[in-house]
Amino acid sequence: MDDTIKNGYFDACKKHNVETLVKSFFANPKWESFVSPDDDNYHLNASGQIAYENKPVNAVIQFEMDGDDRWQINAFEINGEAQNDFMVAELINEMCLSAGN
Repeated sequence: MDDTIKNGYFDACKKHNVETLVKSFFANPKWESFVSPDDDNYHLNASGQIAYENKPVNAVIQFEMDGDDRWQINAFEINGEAQNDFMVAELINEMCLSAGN
């Protein structure tokens, strides 16, 4: 299931797959997958450092499988603090720009 997410694309940025975007934006990205005991759904986390307001911060973006071949972003955190939908959209935009949209 990791490959389904890593090889997937965002509608806003179809030139590059998720794995390419994460590698171009996160410093030393790490991937971790698990099945949540809360909802029995499969999740894949990408974590590492990103620049936010010109400072390095720790970030985690969590993807969740939503059906056989469908996935969505379930969460985005900066330094352990949950971010809203606006920040998720900004993250996707910045990752696309970083990879050369």
